[in-house]
Amino acid sequence: MSTLSDRRAFLRRGVGLAAFGLAVPTVLSACSDDDSDTATTSTGSAATAGPADYGDISFRLSYTQGVAFAGTYIAVSDGLYGKQGFGDVTLIPGGPSATPSPTDVGTGKAFLGVASTPDQVAAARLNNGAKVKIVGALYQKNSYAITSLTSAPISRPADMVGRKIGVQAVNTTVWEAFLAAAGIDADDVTAVPVQYDPTPLTTGEVDGWFSYVTNEPITLAAKGHQVTTMLLADNGYPLVAQVYIAQDSSISDKRDELKAALKAEISGWVTQATTPSRGVDLTLQTYAKDAGLNKDVVTKVADVQNGLILTAGTKTAGLLTVSDALVDTNIRTLAASGYEIDAADLFDLSLLDEIYQESPELISGLPAVPAS
Repeated sequence: MSTLSDRRAFLRRGVGLAAFGLAVPTVLSACSDDDSDTATTSTGSAATAGPADYGDISFRLSYTQGVAFAGTYIAVSDGLYGKQGFGDVTLIPGGPSATPSPTDVGTGKAFLGVASTPDQVAAARLNNGAKVKIVGALYQKNSYAITSLTSAPISRPADMVGRKIGVQAVNTTVWEAFLAAAGIDADDVTAVPVQYDPTPLTTGEVDGWFSYVTNEPITLAAKGHQVTTMLLADNGYPLVAQVYIAQDSSISDKRDELKAALKAEISGWVTQATTPSRGVDLTLQTYAKDAGLNKDVVTKVADVQNGLILTAGTKTAGLLTVSDALVDTNIRTLAASGYEIDAADLFDLSLLDEIYQESPELISGLPAVPAS
C-alpha cells in the first residue's frame, strides 16, 4: 500500500487541484447573537464580500445541540461562513432517533457534516454504498472512556477483570472491539446492560461505566463524586472522532465550495481553542439556551474537549488534520472491528493540505495555546 502522502498527491492531481445539550427535533437555521429568538436568520451582508457566492448551506451535526459544536456556532454567529461566500447556515441536529450523519450527507440533505467516529462512515460506505469520505477530524482521540469511582479505580484494562461494567446497548460493538484490542477476554468481565444515567456506578451496582470523557465524568464530579477515567483511545482503541464528512462528488466537483466551508469551520474552532469562553457563551445563551445547562459543567466540557482537539500535531499541522500514522492506526483499528476498508476509500485529507498551503495563518495562533 502506498503512503498516505502519496495518496494525497494522487488525489490532488486527479481532481485538479475535502455532547451534549438540548435535543432539537426539527431542522433549525443557525442564529446570530443579535437575533437569538428567531429560528432562521441570515449570516448577513458579509456573504457578498466573500470570494464567491455559494448561497445557503446545510451542516449536519453529529448529535443534539451542545458545546461539542462550539466552533461551528462561532463560525456561524461571527459571520465566518459569510466571509467565505455563504448565506444562511442551517444546522441539522442529530440525536438517538436521527438518521446517521453519513446518510444525510450522502443523500445531499447536508452539504457538510460531522459523524461521531470513522466506523460510522466506514459502515455507511461498505454496507450502504454511501459515497462519503472523511475530510478532517476534530478530535485526535475519541472520547470513549471507562469511568469508575476513585475509591475503586479502573485505570487500565486489566483492572476490569472480574468486575461489572455498565454498557449501553448502542455502545456494545465498540465495547467488544475495545476488549479484543486490549487483550481482555469478554468472559472475564461482566457487561451489565444500562441506560444513560450513571447512578448505578455511584450506588455500587457496577464498578465501571462506559462513558464519554466529555460527559459522565464531568457531571459526576459536579455532583461531588471523585472519579477516575480511562480513555479507550489510550488503551487499544485509538480512533479519531467528530470527523468531518462530505460527498465524493463534492470533493471532486465542488472543491472550492467545500474548502470554503472547511475554512469557516477551522476559523471557528481556532477561536474556540484560543478563547473557550466564546463557545460556552454561545451554547448557553443561544443554541442550547433552554436546556438548563450548568455553566461550570459546560466550561469544563469545553476544556476537556480542547484536550482532544489540540495536540502537538494539530498545533503545528492545523486543526482537523490527521497524520499519516494516525490514519493507518485508524484503518487497523477499524479492521479489527470488522470494517475492512482502504485508507484512500475512507479518507481524503487533500483539501486540508491545500487549505493550509493557501492559509497558513490558520495555524499561527495555535502553538501558544496551553495544554489542557
